Amino acid sequence: MSATLRAIDRVLGPLMRAVAVLCLVALLVILLGNVIARDFHLYNTAWLDEVVEMLFAWMVFIGAAALWREGEHFRIDTFENLLRGKGRQALELVIALIGLAFVLVMGWQGWQLTRKSAALTPILELPTWLSYVCIPIAGLVMAAYSLVHIARIIRGTGVDAAGGQPAGIEQ
Repeated sequence: MSATLRAIDRVLGPLMRAVAVLCLVALLVILLGNVIARDFHLYNTAWLDEVVEMLFAWMVFIGAAALWREGEHFRIDTFENLLRGKGRQALELVIALIGLAFVLVMGWQGWQLTRKSAALTPILELPTWLSYVCIPIAGLVMAAYSLVHIARIIRGTGVDAAGGQPAGIEQ
């Protein structure tokens, strides 16, 4: 891979992890504060639900893209472990192509949802597309990493002993 792609990958991987972790920490702080505020009748926190929904969407989709990059999604490898050589390579290619198809559909549908979202949230009046735009972003990132993984499989460097794909685009 080119030096430019490697440089982008070295920034993008940790950035996606950081976004997901920051969203999780923010969710924990906000939800804990909300529970305490409700128990002690301190203040009205209805607006927090809008922020929680947005943070949760970003955490889930950007976190999923980070896991996709590193080949860390849950996988059942029963058949994969039975195969060796070209058979395993063929199965890995089929799995990667199905994954690519999935993330392309997810990204496209996410883009359609984002594009059609003209509403504002009821309390904070934030555009609802802010909650949805993480879907096409994650789909695009996951599709790019899928293409890299497919290229590795075709070259014969995409299947490792553990059955997972290597992290990023370093190879």
